[in-house]
Amino acid sequence: MQSSLSVLRRDSAVTAYTAPAALAEVGLTAADLPSIHSIHQQIADQPESIAAFGREVADVTSQFADGLLDEVRNGDLGAIGERLSQVVSAAQSLNLGVLSKQRSRIPVVGKWIDRITLMRSQVMQKFETTREQVDGLLKGIASTQEGLAVRVETLRVMHAQVQTEYRLLGAHIIAGRMKTAELKTQVAELKQRASTPDEHLRVADLERLHHQLDKRVGDLVALQHSALQSLPMIRVMETNNTELIEKFHTIKEITIPAWKRQFMLALALNEQRNAVELAETIDNATNEFLNRNAQLLHQNAVQTAKANQRLVIDVDTLQNVHKQLLATVDDVRRIHREGAKLRSDAEAKIAAMRKQLTGQLSGNEATKSLPLAPESAAPSPSPSATS
Repeated sequence: MQSSLSVLRRDSAVTAYTAPAALAEVGLTAADLPSIHSIHQQIADQPESIAAFGREVADVTSQFADGLLDEVRNGDLGAIGERLSQVVSAAQSLNLGVLSKQRSRIPVVGKWIDRITLMRSQVMQKFETTREQVDGLLKGIASTQEGLAVRVETLRVMHAQVQTEYRLLGAHIIAGRMKTAELKTQVAELKQRASTPDEHLRVADLERLHHQLDKRVGDLVALQHSALQSLPMIRVMETNNTELIEKFHTIKEITIPAWKRQFMLALALNEQRNAVELAETIDNATNEFLNRNAQLLHQNAVQTAKANQRLVIDVDTLQNVHKQLLATVDDVRRIHREGAKLRSDAEAKIAAMRKQLTGQLSGNEATKSLPLAPESAAPSPSPSATS
């Protein structure tokens, strides 16, 4: 009768973990019960069996995590970004660079004359260099698109694998919980009838197995949640790769052709801008010469007069030195007073702690509640300290 009751309790505890609600909690259904029972039967009442429980799933999880990290590193577009920066730099230099080998020696306006007299062959040579870099950028974008497309397919396969891992972890969790319930029931039953040292030792062994398996199930629960978090991460990465592929299509078909047209327009606009700047620079230089000489004359006259009338030492300097000297004396005296007060307080606290410690060691109960440093115990600073 007792044995039948024990079996009934054990079956009831195990059945609770295979209920639809318990299965749904770990992402499983009744269709997964055969797999759960198969895993459950593989768990023996031995430390080695429990230590190996779920190890193969953890190995698979580690491989998936490494694969995700590899995808993140492989998805780095640093090379394309570097090439794009080179193209942008070359395009900007097309407007700003002075390409002529013949430099004018005329002061102030010489650099503007250089820009007007640029040889067209040199300008076109610079444009050809920029166009070659743009073509290289297009080849790099095409190669990157191919790599992104391959990784999209890899991420889809990985998503399916993580889903399989998630269900496998759920099956191990349920099987582990079933075995944990069985061990718990066995421990309770054996405790009631244990009378010999061997039986008590068996109880201790079963309790260790129960705690070990319960800890392993907890680890698998955390691992399954990590797998669940990986699923949306993979989808986000897959979506990002797809959007990047579309973005690069737009760059190749719309952005780069627009660049090339703007490069040609920039050549003509650059010549016009330089011509206007040359005329304005000449006019500005004329006015600048006149204004600069008049301003320099005024500054020299005023500074000469001020230098002749200035004292050897400014009164403000003497006042500042006087103020700092008084502050130094006051601060030193204040520090001396504060130091004397701190030393006096410290001596009072040390005396109180010594008295309390002595009373504690001697067993005097009256000294245990003494304050460490009573206010009245602190002596006032000596006259010599305040000076």
